[in-house]
Amino acid sequence: GEFVSVFGPNGCGKTTLLNILSGLDKNYSGSVHFSEEQTKRGFIFQNSNDSVLPWKSVLNNLKLDNQTIDYNKIKDVLEDLKLWEHKNKFPYQLSGGMKQLLAIARSFIFGCNILFLDEPFSSLDYSMAQTARERLLNLWQKDKPTIFFVSHDVEETILLSDRIILLSKRPARIKKIIDIKLPRPRDRTVETSNEFLEYKKLILAEIENEI
Repeated sequence: GEFVSVFGPNGCGKTTLLNILSGLDKNYSGSVHFSEEQTKRGFIFQNSNDSVLPWKSVLNNLKLDNQTIDYNKIKDVLEDLKLWEHKNKFPYQLSGGMKQLLAIARSFIFGCNILFLDEPFSSLDYSMAQTARERLLNLWQKDKPTIFFVSHDVEETILLSDRIILLSKRPARIKKIIDIKLPRPRDRTVETSNEFLEYKKLILAEIENEI
């Protein structure tokens, strides 16, 4: 049920690690183990166009022709993400942030208990990225699936995470693991707190020689 983020310099292997853990990349040595409960996994890509189906409406992107999906669950998730009023629109009618939230919604609709997110807000403008993060947090707070999140944005990483795994430059190694003790629920106002700024200073000091 933790929100765990991986933070490190460009090219250190964050996405490769995510692909291995999620099962997208099987060309590696070693092993990955999950608990018996972590059987339903979801992956949200950097680019929402890699996730949503352009020929289906918002509603049908979530149903995916699965007649067993609970309509009330779909409505609840879309309302949490402020997408319910757009349920009959097609992806081309949505902003980039709304499409990414649609991709996130699918993982929650299908009850995934571990989610892998690869810099899902990196292509959004500042305001939309902030909004999308807060809506993700609000949705996560309800069911608390385990989230494994990759980011290159230090403020985003601190805002979202219970733990942050700092990686060194390539070849990557775990340089430090930081527990984030900021109280939840969180929103963007926490970013001006002294505690938040101390975490930011600590992380930047740790990665200063890794860039």
